[in-house]
Amino acid sequence: MKSFQITETQIAGIIGAAAADELSRRFNRHFDFLTIAAWASPETPLGAGGLDLNGEEREACIRRIADFFGMDDAPLADPSAERIADWAAATAQAVSTRLERFSFKSAARDARDGSCVHAAEDIFQDAAAAANLLYGRRRLLSFVAPHSLLGFELSVLTPNLLRIDAVDARGMTPEALSQTLKFGDVLVATPSLWRYMMRETLTAPDNVMAVSFGEPMTPDLAVEMRKSGFGVMRELYGSTETGLVGWRDAPADPFLLCDHWRRSEDALMREGADGRARAITAMDVIEWIDERRFRLLGRKDGAVQIGAVNVFPDEVARALRGHDMIAACEVVDGRRGDGVNRLIANIVLEKGAAPNERTARDIDAWCRRNLRQQERPRIYNFVDALDARPPAPPVASTPAGTGKEPHTN
Repeated sequence: MKSFQITETQIAGIIGAAAADELSRRFNRHFDFLTIAAWASPETPLGAGGLDLNGEEREACIRRIADFFGMDDAPLADPSAERIADWAAATAQAVSTRLERFSFKSAARDARDGSCVHAAEDIFQDAAAAANLLYGRRRLLSFVAPHSLLGFELSVLTPNLLRIDAVDARGMTPEALSQTLKFGDVLVATPSLWRYMMRETLTAPDNVMAVSFGEPMTPDLAVEMRKSGFGVMRELYGSTETGLVGWRDAPADPFLLCDHWRRSEDALMREGADGRARAITAMDVIEWIDERRFRLLGRKDGAVQIGAVNVFPDEVARALRGHDMIAACEVVDGRRGDGVNRLIANIVLEKGAAPNERTARDIDAWCRRNLRQQERPRIYNFVDALDARPPAPPVASTPAGTGKEPHTN
């Protein structure tokens, strides 16, 4: 579809973000936010001074990029490729003649870790719905990476459809962003990133829209954002598995289905671009208010959202039981007073292990090596038995027996 052309520069940004995610998932390499943002540059080297890929990592990144665009990996296998720009050019050439599907990985990493494949026409349909919701904006700035489903639809396809400039804001400080925002802009970020920007006193001029997705927007955060100048707000609901489903303008409001969705008692019904309807399993329990409006009652699969990433506490607990000082473990979700979710680990130690700060920091160091940032517990409670554990505190507190909370990024 000509109206959904993706530029080589945009493809380079997707490649950088997807590569960072793949290296984190598969090789436990972790990067700070600014490093990942810098990889949006087409000039980023694939070797030293850039992604610093070895042979195995290079092959994994090639497969991930090829899967994303639903293409064969042969165009990317050229050993002479030295920069992200080389991969972007090869990808652009391949998709210019055929682009039938996209593949996205859920932000969660668990036993079900895998790709969700969507027909390109469905992704384009979602982007058209998002464009309708953002119509009239003069410029789109994004604080989210473009390799996730909603990140791709919002930060790449939607501004292309609206024929407005798209600005990758991930490398900007809140101060620089405050100076960059203009009348009529729209800024896209997850609630966790919005909280960070509010703490750093981001301000906006008149008629700037704030868009969020990935985790629930809380009333207190919405109030802060409005006080900071974001007079227009829009929260989107969807998932890697379903695509864009609905939207609302305030946390107290119910969500409204996008036009290509219909209510179904046991599932959602998606009306495709070809006019055919098909049932799609919703990832959340839905409470219907009427035929178009609904509220969410939580995930069906037990996932909790930490920094816009779906994390499975049972999977984290299973991983923690691999530590040689942990005899038994349960991980639960605890919400701080500011609405931020955090994981709390209730731990029964092996005989001889002391429930002290040193043990907590040893476990936390192990978590840093073996878990993604969002999967790491922020509080460790050492208990004699899991059925005797203390209630998970709903607000920030110090870990039992440690005197302080382990350092977090």
